[in-house]
Amino acid sequence: MTAKQRMPDTLFKICRNPLLALMILCCVNANPARLQSASEKTDSLDVKELLKSAYEHQQHGRYEESREVYDQAAKQLGEIIPQTAEANLKLQQGLIELDRLTGKTSAAIKRLEAAIKQTPDQPLLHAVGARLTYETGEYNKAHQYVARALALDSDQPLAHLIQAHLLTDAGKIDEANEGYRWFVRYYNRAQPEDAETLLQIAEGATQYARWNSVSQIFTFVINTVCPDALKADPLAWQASYISGSILQEKYNRPQAADEFTAALKINPRAAEVYVALAFSAIESHDFDLAVKMINRALEINPQSVDALLTRCDLELINGQYQQALKTAQSAADINARSQLVLARLAACYLLLDGVPARESLAALFNADDNSETKTTSSRFTKLTVDLLKQNPKPGYFLYELAQLMEMKRRFVFAEFAYLKTISLMPQLSGPKSSLGMLYMQMGKTELAQQTLDEAFKSDPYHVRVSNMRKVLGVLESYGAIVTDHFVIRYDSKADAILGQYMADYLEEIYPELAAQFGYEPPGKTQFEIYHDAKGLGAHQWFSARMIGLPWIQTIGASTGAVVALTSPTAMKEPFNWASVLKHELVHVFTLQQTKYKIPHWFTEALAVRSEGSARPQRFNQLLVKRVPKGEIYSLEELDGVFVRPKSSDNWNFAYCQSLLCADFMVEEFGEDALKKLLTSYQNQRSTEEAVKECFQISLAEFEKRYHGYLKKITGSLKGYRTESTRSFKELQKDYEADQQNLALAGEYAANLLSHRKKQEARELAQSVLSRNPAQPQAALTIARLELLSEDLPAALAIMQPALKAKTDDVELLGLAGKILLKQKQYPEALAIYEAAHKKYPYQTEWLQGLAIIYRHLTEDQKQKEALLKLVYLDPTDVDSMQELMYLYQSEGDLKETLHWGQAALQIDVLDPETHECLAETALKLKQPELAIREYRVLLQLDGKNTEARYQLANALFESGKKQEAETEVEQLLKLNPDHAAGRELKAKL
Repeated sequence: MTAKQRMPDTLFKICRNPLLALMILCCVNANPARLQSASEKTDSLDVKELLKSAYEHQQHGRYEESREVYDQAAKQLGEIIPQTAEANLKLQQGLIELDRLTGKTSAAIKRLEAAIKQTPDQPLLHAVGARLTYETGEYNKAHQYVARALALDSDQPLAHLIQAHLLTDAGKIDEANEGYRWFVRYYNRAQPEDAETLLQIAEGATQYARWNSVSQIFTFVINTVCPDALKADPLAWQASYISGSILQEKYNRPQAADEFTAALKINPRAAEVYVALAFSAIESHDFDLAVKMINRALEINPQSVDALLTRCDLELINGQYQQALKTAQSAADINARSQLVLARLAACYLLLDGVPARESLAALFNADDNSETKTTSSRFTKLTVDLLKQNPKPGYFLYELAQLMEMKRRFVFAEFAYLKTISLMPQLSGPKSSLGMLYMQMGKTELAQQTLDEAFKSDPYHVRVSNMRKVLGVLESYGAIVTDHFVIRYDSKADAILGQYMADYLEEIYPELAAQFGYEPPGKTQFEIYHDAKGLGAHQWFSARMIGLPWIQTIGASTGAVVALTSPTAMKEPFNWASVLKHELVHVFTLQQTKYKIPHWFTEALAVRSEGSARPQRFNQLLVKRVPKGEIYSLEELDGVFVRPKSSDNWNFAYCQSLLCADFMVEEFGEDALKKLLTSYQNQRSTEEAVKECFQISLAEFEKRYHGYLKKITGSLKGYRTESTRSFKELQKDYEADQQNLALAGEYAANLLSHRKKQEARELAQSVLSRNPAQPQAALTIARLELLSEDLPAALAIMQPALKAKTDDVELLGLAGKILLKQKQYPEALAIYEAAHKKYPYQTEWLQGLAIIYRHLTEDQKQKEALLKLVYLDPTDVDSMQELMYLYQSEGDLKETLHWGQAALQIDVLDPETHECLAETALKLKQPELAIREYRVLLQLDGKNTEARYQLANALFESGKKQEAETEVEQLLKLNPDHAAGRELKAKL
């Protein structure tokens, strides 16, 4: 029997004593309120503690535990009569927010409706209803909730916030602006201190600051409002999230990251923060991290529209337009009225169905409601018409759509959309910033300067805008060379020589590319060469020029309208600037010719192929490493790899695969295969349609044959060591299990040495060699140990048995060859290098050794052959080019001397000796203009070279340029008054 069951019986027994019963009854009747109050106080205290605990769980992201505690509070609250209104409101508010945070929106709305039915005059509930229905696109209901909330409490902050949002989505921008301004006024008037109100003020005031270019408000929100919210409620992770979002918006990534980290420290399951981190990852091109963050957000809140939209953006970046459309439609199922959702749907329609002409767009946005132009069958047109009926000023729709189309290089549409956004919602600073950045990509620097200056006035905290204005400042100080087809901008102090050589080279290759592609870009293409300036490196300026931020992976890049590159004269590692120029110019041709429809992989294939060099060594190494494992990208995957490589190897392999795909098409379908495919893209075909149209096979069959071609190429590559997939411990285990396997033992000995276990390595290697003196890895191990004491003869002697056995171990051959070269045993070294080159013709190290050996053996013809192979395999090998120049000069082959001297300048344009050789050769070839130019350049580099100045003066004199010759003779005689030939020339003048 329970205590409750026993209590009536006990009371009955006590009350059998009339006097005692009377005393008890008197006590009960005298203090009924007092007894009830004490009970309620205890219960209310318990409920209060439970609600507090549930809220703490919720703010820490422990949503399941929070729900359990809220349920306990609800049960206990149900036993209190009458219920505490404040506690019941907190309970319902907590449960609704919990449903909202975990994607249970329908449950949240049902719970809200029940709560309002129970307490119809509670303004907060109506405000919460406004937010829920606004977030699900039920704008009519949201309006009703807002009206009721404000009727009950004219200062209800959440209701004011949703009202301003609704006015924005109705195109009532002036009224919406007043709605956001209310938060500034309310803060000044009421000075609220609770975290919830402060957070709503932060959101509303920030929007007012965006629209009205009040930068001080951003600072105030970050430095005062959000910290005050955290002070009032240390669990208010939303404060850090809001601060981080503002900083992220201004491209202040480090501080934004700090704020997001702080938010997650409080609530590691804040879906909004993971979406923000995904956005940051996309901006940094860390797409794998972005996917991880998006998935995390959707695990927490499957109804997160922002997470779905970010996933859609990633799919658009990867060219997965159909999948992006499905994702956008999933977001529309949650909120079909959101301008951000509609922008993604519109982008998918445009990319799948085609982009209307600018005139059609203008007609669409300027037509009357009854205009016939609005009834076309285009999905984009229908969506836009429906939106304009509801919102005549859809600024956010246009702004988001412009950014998406700019990302896909549909610059004409993006420009139209940015301009239209600015005309409809001039309050927004973002479109001005983006338009300025777009103009930079389009090469319209004057318009960019004007637009970015205006954007900076509106938003001085925008890092990319600030950086780009600095770039424009640097660019303004640059010189310009204008040719028939190009404008070259360069640092006139550091790169005056380079700029002129680049201009000449571009004009030289232009006719070739115009004929190859059957197309000429309209107008002059601008090339910008960035050098060190104002304390920043050349590559930082180049990166800022291309993306507004200080790092980009490449040394050159093209937007299709403008090309920028890091100056080779500012780089530590040399590169062939002519190859880079040609590569980027091909992008200009192909992107403009196809109206940017060409896939990334194909424009890269054509660009790399145009360079005319052998496949880089790294490409061959990656082929050997990946193709046998089947690690081959599909054509669809390739585009994504270019913009989101996990590693430099992935990036290089994407280039490798693209190049070999072009080679495959030529071999399989003929010389005109590439031109056919380009024409199909020009006609706006998809890759699947283009392949079928050009080659009459399916894309699947195309890729099957292409993969077969890759396997064939890979099979022809020899001597490339694949990286062992075994760890040291695994190798050790394998060796211990099979100690009689001498090849395995030799490999293990070599690994012991690499792990600095010298004594063990020596003992094991000696043991192996005692049984097989020709085991290459064991011999290599001992040889390396001998080299530690610089005993070259001993190292060489231990490798002799393996060499006599004609080993193909690349490492052993390389070490033996180097020792022989160091000992100047050229005939012996020759045998190794010739054999190795025959086995491994694509490896440059053997050719480098052969060139040295042939030079010392004075076998000029063989030396030339080795050098010619070298520069084909490595187009940055300036030393070999210069060596070829001098070899041909010694033979009297002036044309080849000229050719290789000019090739050397395409890597090191500031080498005085090369210019001098070219000048002398030009004189012998009776090309006085070229000689004059080369002598002038030589004197820029070495002004005290009196012989060069004399030769320049003489060439000018013989060309009939007496006045210029006179000037040079005077300079010469100032440097050396006794220069006999100079004095004689002066007499002639």
